[in-house]
Amino acid sequence: MMNFVWAILTLIAILFGVLLGNGDLVAASVLSGGESAVKLLLTLAGTISIWSGIMAIADHCGITNGLSILFNPILKFLFPDHKNNKEAMNAISTNITANLIGLGNAATPAGLKAVAAMHNGGNTANRGMSVFVVMNTSSIQIVPTTIAALRLSNGSSSPMEIAPCIWISSVVALAVGIMATKICTRFTR
Repeated sequence: MMNFVWAILTLIAILFGVLLGNGDLVAASVLSGGESAVKLLLTLAGTISIWSGIMAIADHCGITNGLSILFNPILKFLFPDHKNNKEAMNAISTNITANLIGLGNAATPAGLKAVAAMHNGGNTANRGMSVFVVMNTSSIQIVPTTIAALRLSNGSSSPMEIAPCIWISSVVALAVGIMATKICTRFTR
């Protein structure tokens, strides 16, 4: 569905560019946009590959199990229905760890594993899944790796200078998101 939406938006933009007499600019933008997209893809692919490998090693070495124990008191409070589900708790811990180092894309496999472990049948999300999705979306990033890589690829002399702003905004977003989810799920079965 989203492919259809993006295709329509792209065609509308091209149509209006041509109708407004900017056909040469549209053609130049399409060509340079493709080049920029490939450069961005290569920049992010390297960063994500390195950190995904580190996360796989951490998982294989048992570091994520250790983090699961460290995060256990918080996770038991946030996920009371799943506190005895070791598979879900480990996957959530791995996801949180990947998000802490700013790797939303590397956190995705652990997030999918966590949701699958929390799923108890049916077509609707349970409370734990709702809280997890909010936590995953508004996660705290101690090391904003992806953003730093993007800033560096665009010529920033100090790509990590944005970190304090990210820390504050991600902590506030996470706190508000969890409170809102807890309030909303309290009124549902």
